[in-house]
Amino acid sequence: MKEYKVKKGETLSSIARDIGLPDAYTLKTFHNFNGPIEKGIGNDIREGMILTIPDAHEVAKINGEMESKRAKNADKLNAKEISGNNKTESNEDQHEKENKNEPKEKAPSEHDGKLFVIQKGKAICDKGAKFPQFKVTSHKKHYINDDGSSDDYLAVTQNDVQFNPPAVPFGNCSLQNGQSCTFSPAGKWQKFYQNVKVMDNALITEISELQCTIGGKIKVMDHGQREELTKQNFKNADRNFHSYINPLVDLRSFIDEMENDSTIDFE
Repeated sequence: MKEYKVKKGETLSSIARDIGLPDAYTLKTFHNFNGPIEKGIGNDIREGMILTIPDAHEVAKINGEMESKRAKNADKLNAKEISGNNKTESNEDQHEKENKNEPKEKAPSEHDGKLFVIQKGKAICDKGAKFPQFKVTSHKKHYINDDGSSDDYLAVTQNDVQFNPPAVPFGNCSLQNGQSCTFSPAGKWQKFYQNVKVMDNALITEISELQCTIGGKIKVMDHGQREELTKQNFKNADRNFHSYINPLVDLRSFIDEMENDSTIDFE
């Protein structure tokens, strides 16, 4: 990635087109995810602003991923059409299939491979410029990767439509001539994960979306979860391989010391 200084008359769309990105939203998302958090942008830019833009190889990667998604969607559509054309089975064949009692494979879900969102994650509005944390008000029961000692790890549900800070959560709004955000949710989160619920509220994942009554669309910028090392990670490590990459540390001695030292606080 690299920095780019906006020239007079340029827009997000024109810059995206010049560097080979498909649209302004892709460029804005790249900048907001990879640039300094205090320099987040909405839909409007001005001369002299510094944008974080992708290098040529990153542009190729982004376009490749989008093309792959389009191809997968096309394959799914074709599969549905083929399925619709092949529904003429005889009653005898259908009866034979039902008698086999073969377990059915679980249908793929758009949430496959996506992570649940926790309170300390961050949201992004396509009309705003700041990225607030989530605020869980629907329950105090389900914590993700935590023993329940910190509210930061509360799972966000479809009914958790507030943010922290509560006042002007997304900064200035491009739909209100740059005035302060007056966020008001239009109902609950959409694209939630129906199979896991807390107090009858479905959890949201990285692909969930929330609509603002002003017109902005809120998405998940950061799910909030982080990987952490545990004692078991060290116990499962290959000691011979470890000696090659870190010869100054005796892994066996380190594990013994870790077991006996109460100041080393691993979960």
